[in-house]
Amino acid sequence: MKVSGLLLAIPFIAIAQYPDTFLGSVSVGQNPMDVCISPDGNRAYAAVEFGFAAVIDINGYSDFSLAELVSIDGEPVTIQCDPTGEYLYVADIENSSVHVVSTSELSVVKTFAIQPDPTDMILYSPGNKIYLSHENGLISVIDTESQTITEVFWGGVQLNSLAITPDQSQIFASDNGSPEETVLNSETGNSTRITSGMDSYSVAVSGNGSRLFLSCPSWNTIGVMDITSLTIEETISCTGDAPDKMATLPSLPYLYGVCSDENTITIFGTDDLIEKGEITLSGGPSNIAVHPDGERLFVVCTGDNKIKMIGFDPSGVDPITAEHVLTVVDSPSSVPSVTVTCSEGGTVFLSAFDLSGRTVWVTETVMAQNETQQFQVGNVPTGILIVTSTVNKTVNSVKVVAL
Repeated sequence: MKVSGLLLAIPFIAIAQYPDTFLGSVSVGQNPMDVCISPDGNRAYAAVEFGFAAVIDINGYSDFSLAELVSIDGEPVTIQCDPTGEYLYVADIENSSVHVVSTSELSVVKTFAIQPDPTDMILYSPGNKIYLSHENGLISVIDTESQTITEVFWGGVQLNSLAITPDQSQIFASDNGSPEETVLNSETGNSTRITSGMDSYSVAVSGNGSRLFLSCPSWNTIGVMDITSLTIEETISCTGDAPDKMATLPSLPYLYGVCSDENTITIFGTDDLIEKGEITLSGGPSNIAVHPDGERLFVVCTGDNKIKMIGFDPSGVDPITAEHVLTVVDSPSSVPSVTVTCSEGGTVFLSAFDLSGRTVWVTETVMAQNETQQFQVGNVPTGILIVTSTVNKTVNSVKVVAL
């Protein structure tokens, strides 16, 4: 564990056994499907099915803000940066295309056709390649220098998830329609089929590169494969559903499994294969990415349309329960809406401000203890707005997008 690095970056941090503290959330639009982090760690990007690539500025360890929503013509389902971080690749399932976004201009600069039903992307940075899987079993290779498809080949029956080894020499594709999986030579793209004996949906490689983890929802198990022998050495029985998506930490021996139906992240040891605990994460968590620091995880939630961040507690102090909670319900929208849940009761004052600080909407109401109300932010100018709620001198704020 990188204790010295954590202490330098975050004074007084209380080192947990593993990152399990909720650090914050950002609303990103309807149905975020996938998330990736820029190579420098300064931004997170989300593929939002409602037609956006969301850009999140990572301002500090637990400070995050929505920088932009880049409009995408279609339904984005998976997203990946190029090795330089200058371009973002967004796969669109509606139009069977990839949209290339300039991360400096925050606009689409190129679009090219791909095979139908894209599912996942993985970056092979030494070769300037992005491997793109398709549900119909194909794998496409994107050259990030020419920004074109250079090869398409058969990789399996039903591919949903990709993972790369720490040394980036091998890429694994889980096959939900076959008892076999696919392993690729990252440099050449040459593929080999290996037997797992399970119809795996998600795949992850341990931080030390010694083990492959395959999630099997039909059996609620995780298969553990030795990467050297490429054989199943053990299975982990999940106490609940098997994870929909998985991610490992590069320098800490933990596997994080996203269980959307249960609103949880389950944590397993990658060495001892023991379940360590669960993180309750409401809002239908659906996909996960690990920050380059190896200590923060970014989770997209389709139930409440947010990116949520998990890490080590930056203060070492448990958060105080807020007197009220402000949540985005519908954004982007022509009439964004928010809800307020008031634990103590009292008068609720709500305001919306544009980015220049001008007040564009206000309302107030009296709420009872533990009451929840929904408010429509109507008759406001288009763009990013800051909505604040004040109850008994406590203030919360969220960002919404008015279309």
